[in-house]
Amino acid sequence: MRRELDLAGSVGSRKGQSTLLAKVARRFKGAEIVGATMERGSELGRGLYSLADLRVYLAFSSEWKEPKKDAGRALDWLQEVLLPVGHRRRRPDYSFGDLISLFVVRELRNRGVRGPDIRTAELYLRKKWNTDRPFTSGEIQTDGLGIYVDDDWISGQIESAEREGQQVMRELVRERLTSVHYDRTTERAAYWVPQKHVLVDPRVQFGAPVVSGSRIPTAAVIDMTHYASPVEIERQLNISAEKVEAALSFERRLTALRN
Repeated sequence: MRRELDLAGSVGSRKGQSTLLAKVARRFKGAEIVGATMERGSELGRGLYSLADLRVYLAFSSEWKEPKKDAGRALDWLQEVLLPVGHRRRRPDYSFGDLISLFVVRELRNRGVRGPDIRTAELYLRKKWNTDRPFTSGEIQTDGLGIYVDDDWISGQIESAEREGQQVMRELVRERLTSVHYDRTTERAAYWVPQKHVLVDPRVQFGAPVVSGSRIPTAAVIDMTHYASPVEIERQLNISAEKVEAALSFERRLTALRN
């Protein structure tokens, strides 16, 4: 199965187009690129990230004064809190579901829910919903002690996931991941907006951050600054000055967090 990157026509010069394709090729190591086409088979629509990507996105989205502390917890949470999935060692094949699950784990841990309870809840919800990463659901809730989901059968009650389905009454907690947007039909996380004019959507460019309203990776925009001014980038990519600046500021912050 092949998926078009849709970069042809996004830039006004061959040099710009070559730079974009080269950047995407570097970003997705191991993918087959033929012209503007990339092949990923069954991984299409999942998002593809390395551990370093997950770490920097956790840091970027952190509300703490030392965001890199969140980044340092990523591997422990993947191995000791979340249940294993089909990840291949040292391959950039973590999914968008892994990323959102890490966001949820952080929220739960920050509010006092124990790691073993989170793991037990994920196991229960895996079986209940038949999905590897149930924490992508917008129905996950917590009171700071436990994890809850809307009950499927009794209206107005909730079901304690980590207690294997024991019915309890709790005060519901509003959704805290305000930058994560959920599909209205499935109630699953659909995309993440880390900042204005920047979109992370597993259905677009394999989950790489892009300029909103386009398929242009933010990493490609900052690459173009090596040979083009912001005004020239605007013209070549046919995007606004505000979006160019947003892409550049986003990438610069990622670089700072990686160092």
